[in-house]
Amino acid sequence: MTAISPPSTPRTPSATSASSAPPPPPRRRGWNSTGITRLRREGAIAPIAAFVVFFVVYVIINPELLTRFQLQTASNLVVPLALVALGQLVVVLVGGIDISIGAIMSLCNVVFATQLLTLPVPVAILLAVLVGLGCGLFNGFLVAYAGLPAIAVTLASAFIFGSLAREVLDRPGGGVTKEIYLATSGELLPFVPVALVWLAVIAVGLWLLLQRTALGRHIYGVGSNMESVRAAGINARLTKLLAFGLAGVLTSFGAMMLASSTVTGDPRSGDPYLLSSIAAVALAGAAFTGGRGSIIGTILAACTLGLIGNLLFFAGVNSYWQYVISALIIVAVVGLPVVWRKVAFRVKGIRS
Repeated sequence: MTAISPPSTPRTPSATSASSAPPPPPRRRGWNSTGITRLRREGAIAPIAAFVVFFVVYVIINPELLTRFQLQTASNLVVPLALVALGQLVVVLVGGIDISIGAIMSLCNVVFATQLLTLPVPVAILLAVLVGLGCGLFNGFLVAYAGLPAIAVTLASAFIFGSLAREVLDRPGGGVTKEIYLATSGELLPFVPVALVWLAVIAVGLWLLLQRTALGRHIYGVGSNMESVRAAGINARLTKLLAFGLAGVLTSFGAMMLASSTVTGDPRSGDPYLLSSIAAVALAGAAFTGGRGSIIGTILAACTLGLIGNLLFFAGVNSYWQYVISALIIVAVVGLPVVWRKVAFRVKGIRS
């Protein structure tokens, strides 16, 4: 007798396809998934939404904002504040705060304006930038290497830098020319203010520095987790020093843009920008403990604050109310999370 072999199990198409089919291609993560997630993580969604809403309301109240003259005027108003706010943001990212940033702006402003009387424009620009860098490094050295609190150091240096500004120029003046005004505060093209172009160039450069270089990663790391940074062998002190220096450079850019748009140097020009820069950083959702902050959020928050003052002016309201609004923004941004945590804790206790 011949043995009958059992029938073989037929192969199913699914088994062969599962073993031989190539793996599915990796899912591409576009800007919608990475960009929005990053903006949400940096706290930039709220200031972007606030700017859009306020801009629409502003245009409804004052449609002339969209004219060439009003757009150029508004740009020259908000760009210096945006640049100084970016400087404040860099200090906040490492867990500090710069109370002297208004005085640094005043000093750079008068140095730039006065040096234009005797020196070529590039040399005057370089001197103003070096002054801002030197002021920032002075603060950074005392904070990073002497271990002093940033708020105490910058409060003391504010008096020093403010006094130096008055020594350089005791009253508004300087040698800012019409050509400098046109190159920094005029129009590149119709409806394209030059000030916005300069702001975009500086903002992109700062973004590349913070997002694409080791120094930028160290700045975020020092503010978010100091112990991990030290464990990784990163020089946290040097990072803080460079962050303060970078803030001084950004402030010098804002000071020169202000001097160019007003065609004069003023030893008290930076005084209004201290509270406004802190308010812009707070409105942008940055963490004052360090490690979180958005460049685009800070710029749009500064634009919102600047346009508030402009709107109050057209409404016939005293412009000093802008400072009240800035103070209320700081209190709200800092206080609301505390109130929210207390309310959530009480609700949780009642439910349990």
